[in-house]
Amino acid sequence: MKALLIFSILATTSLFSQAKAAQATGLNDDIQRDITEGKIQATETLWLKDLDKSISEKQQKALALITLVAAQANDRYSAQDDSKKEDAEYAHVGFVARFQDIREGRESLERKEIQPDYATLQDYSKRLDSLNQDLQSFLK
Repeated sequence: MKALLIFSILATTSLFSQAKAAQATGLNDDIQRDITEGKIQATETLWLKDLDKSISEKQQKALALITLVAAQANDRYSAQDDSKKEDAEYAHVGFVARFQDIREGRESLERKEIQPDYATLQDYSKRLDSLNQDLQSFLK
């Protein structure tokens, strides 16, 4: 009888320790998954911040180029070069309008405290690239 009681206790202890080990393994898997997901989320956040910083730099470049176009529009031209001045003024207004549209879109998101997603940032980046290329082409 004692042997049966001891055997029952040993079997129960063994089953209990196996259940504990399985639970710990499941807990470790959950912790590992949470850590991995946290790392992915942190990487995505840093990536979006870098893209946003790149967009800000492109905006600064666009502003500098727009300033050059404005200077060209304000230069004095001879009577026969009035068409160049008009072209520069017209281009300046168009470039400023394009720039304003991009800037206002970004500011609108900031006022609403919305974190832009990748597609939105990519759109701003492409539009600024296009604007900067057009500005450089005009200035040549």
